[in-house]
Amino acid sequence: MMKTVNSGAALLSLLLSGCISTYHAWDGTKGYQEEQLDERQFKVSYAADQSTRWSWLDGYLERRCQELAGPQVSQVTDIKHDTQTVTAMSSVQVGAPMLPVDRDHGAVVMPATLAPHEVVFNLKKAEGHCSF
Repeated sequence: MMKTVNSGAALLSLLLSGCISTYHAWDGTKGYQEEQLDERQFKVSYAADQSTRWSWLDGYLERRCQELAGPQVSQVTDIKHDTQTVTAMSSVQVGAPMLPVDRDHGAVVMPATLAPHEVVFNLKKAEGHCSF
């Protein structure tokens, strides 16, 4: 019984640890990117939520490097960590509630419109050189 409680506590701890980033290609704000430097070398980077552990980002760099290398042995070197703030524009559809005028004429409805606003992301970014 004690073993079950400990493994359950470990799972709960992992879920609450803030490691919410998932591995994916660049989506304009987060994800992996690469730049080919020569035939067997790339600069790889991964940006994720600020709550993502550096060890996860380093693992994402290694994973992307291995994907680029295919069956060849690969390694990531010169890993650098940085934090950055990115501001992106977004829009939300908003509308006004129905306003009763009187019983004979019904209600006035304001049409829904798009309301642009800024979204600020605090990110971590890991970057390194992938060779194979």
